[in-house]
Order: sequence, then structure tokens, then C-alpha cells
Amino acid sequence: MVTHGTTISRDQVHAAVEAANLAPSIHNSQPWRWRFRDDALELSADLGRALPVADPDHRQLLVSCGAALLNGWLALRAAGLDVEVAELPDGPDIATGRLAALRIVGLRPPTDEETRLAAAVGHRHTDRRPFEPAELPADAVRELRHAAEAEGCWLASLTSEQARVELAVLLARADWVEQHDPAYQTELAAWTRADPDATDGVPLTAAPGSGEPRRSEFALRSFAPAGETGAATGGAAGAVAGAGAGEAAGGSGGAEPGPAPAEPPVEHPGVLVLGTDADGPADRLRAGRGLGRVLLTATAAGLATSPLGQAIDMEATRALVRSATGGTGHTQMILRVGYPDHSAPPLTPTGRRPVAEVLEEFGTPPAS
Repeated sequence: MVTHGTTISRDQVHAAVEAANLAPSIHNSQPWRWRFRDDALELSADLGRALPVADPDHRQLLVSCGAALLNGWLALRAAGLDVEVAELPDGPDIATGRLAALRIVGLRPPTDEETRLAAAVGHRHTDRRPFEPAELPADAVRELRHAAEAEGCWLASLTSEQARVELAVLLARADWVEQHDPAYQTELAAWTRADPDATDGVPLTAAPGSGEPRRSEFALRSFAPAGETGAATGGAAGAVAGAGAGEAAGGSGGAEPGPAPAEPPVEHPGVLVLGTDADGPADRLRAGRGLGRVLLTATAAGLATSPLGQAIDMEATRALVRSATGGTGHTQMILRVGYPDHSAPPLTPTGRRPVAEVLEEFGTPPAS
């Protein structure tokens, strides 16, 4: 049943923006601004938080904002509000126009699915640690595909050996380019945080520790300074990152080297490619909504996720990913998906900016 003429409360506005802030964003840059007026919550891009090297055309910024839009909408729906969504109401110029407006038009009970996804918002985290070796069951992949399709996106699961090898090569190539690009490294360093209380950026603790040997079928992005050994590396060959204890002790004072430590197994995570049929601003915003719904669906199902973003940072390699997915549409995100290792220490959530920094309400601008 829908009831009209409802006014949203300040607490509901704050809860929606708080949920939106928990959305994933490129380098946790949180590149959005919100404004509340006339019973509508309006989303705009914050281009001051853009990444001109990694994301020169703002594609990933729009994907990030789309994920935030979905989170905010879910929070309003979970509160029983009927929400009318208008995307790009001022046209496609994201520098001057709004990305979206969420207008409250009445009351309507949330669906079970909306309630379930809204509850998952606070539990979703990017997990760059190794996953359990269990494969993704077909039912789980099907559910994630339906989540993407609900937002007008498509989702492809890379299961063939040829497709996975192609992607591994592209990721390794893109990772090498970024590791050797001074401008990219400078930008990455600017968004990497040593302070555990930072409210944006990627904390060093969110990346796998540099002392842990690790091999992966796919290159994992490292947030350590270029040239430093880290466990968040890998590639098509699955090279081990980090020296073993025996190697570190070898040649010291003439001591006999100990037995070589056993190499960790090569990680073979599930890989999902999210895409859209076209690639304009509306499609990229839609991709963010699709990404958000897929990630929340995975979280609710007990799955862990993290991006494999290097191959889509650069347009040349992003275009090449098409061949691994059948050559149709535009790749918007590549996800590493699997079951979390429950024996590992719990993840520390990455910081988020307070609501007051991103929300203008009742004529009051956000705090600087």
C-alpha cells in the first residue's frame, strides 16, 4: 500500500547519506556530495575528489556515485519511504548538473529483498585477503547475475581456461604499467593512508601484509610504494611475493640454510565481469547501481569480494577485456569473488567521511 504526502525526517536523511557513504569508491575517494531540499535528496559529483591519472574521464567516479545512489535509495526504502528516482535530471554534464534526485512521494513497505540488501550495507567490505579454495556454486553466480540485471547491467562469469588466461595477462600487463608510471604512483600514494583513523583513502592495513608469501592467478593491486615487496602481487605466472624465512637466513654467519618453506597454493578465485551495453554517463551511473547490488547480494550470501581494477583503469586494456567476455558491451568492473577465510583476523573497515562533510541540508553547506 502506498501513502502519499509524507515528509522525510532529518534522521532518515542522515541515515540515507550515512549508508551512501559506505558504498565502494575508487581508492575510497568518496567523490560525491548530497543536498536535501523540498523532500528530495540530490546527488552530485565532487570533482575535487576525482583521480585524473587513474580515471581521466570520470568513468569510475560515476560508477562510485552510482553505488552510493543505490545505498542511499535502499536506506530510504528500508525506512518504508516510497522513493521516485530521477537520474541526470539536468543532463549529462556532471560538472554542472545533478547526478540523481531521490524524491520522497509517500510511504510504501519495503520488499524482503530491499530489507535484506539494506541490512548488508554495513557488513560489506572489500576483502583483498586469500579466499577459501571452494568454487562458486552455479546458484550463487545466477543470483549475482540477476542482481546485476535488476539494475540494467550484465554479469559474466569467467570459467573457461582461455578467458582466465587472457584476463590474467591483461591484469599483469596493466599492473606493470601502473607500477612503472610515476604519475600514477604519485596519485596512488596521495590516496593511501598510514593513519588508521583516516576518513577516506585506502589504509595500508586494508591490503595484504607484505610479510605473507602469496601467489595468485591474477595480479592483485598493491598499495605499497613502488619497488617495495608486497604480498598483494601476483600475475599470470603466480609468482611468490616476499622471500621465505630460509632465503632470508641463508648465507648468514655460515649457518646451514634451513629447508625451503612450502610455497602457498596459487589462488584461483571466482571472477565476475560487470558491464553495460553502452558507455555514456547514464550507463556508468547504472553500472554503479549494478555493482552495488551485486556486492550487497554477495555479502548477504556470505561471499567476499574485491575489485581487479588494473585492467579497467586504462581504456586500451578495458577494451581488450571484451574478448574475454564474448566481445559485447562495455566492461565496467571486474570482481574477485569467493568464500572468506574465517580463520583470518577480522577486517578493519576503511574510514568514511562524516555525514556533515558531504551533506548540505536546509540551506546549511557541508562542513569543510
